[in-house]
Amino acid sequence: MKKTLFALCILFIGFNAQAQTEQAEVDKQKAARAMELMSKKVDMTVDEELFMAVTQNTYVSENPKAVVMAMMIPETYADSKKKMDTDMSNKFNVTSKGEKEINGVKVLYMNGTSEAEGVTLNNTIYCIEYDANTCIMFIGMVEEGADKKYTDAINASAQSVVKKY
Repeated sequence: MKKTLFALCILFIGFNAQAQTEQAEVDKQKAARAMELMSKKVDMTVDEELFMAVTQNTYVSENPKAVVMAMMIPETYADSKKKMDTDMSNKFNVTSKGEKEINGVKVLYMNGTSEAEGVTLNNTIYCIEYDANTCIMFIGMVEEGADKKYTDAINASAQSVVKKY
């Protein structure tokens, strides 16, 4: 009986170690894919009179504080939808979220406010399906009270990302 119990324990430990090794490999592959996708250029139009490029997919304005950013993420549209439906952190106050159609494309959206460096920012987030396992995430942030031209420029950039593939 002791030998059988010992053999089962060894077998269990072996399976557990194998499962952890396989999960580590899966996590490593996911991280590599995420890095590969983040390095890809996302086609978008940005008002470069208002925003300065800091990377190929990120543009900022220092005064007022504003950001336009897009990136490809290794996530399905359904998984992105589940994540958007979960509670956000207490640092992001969601004012509206859901799914809508823009330029004939189904889009997940979330609007809200956040604080950064003592400044309140109005945030716009869009998630667009790129392919079966990849989405494009668009994020626009602008300092509360900024001139409307910044909000309009962020919306125009978002519209340029959302298109039929």
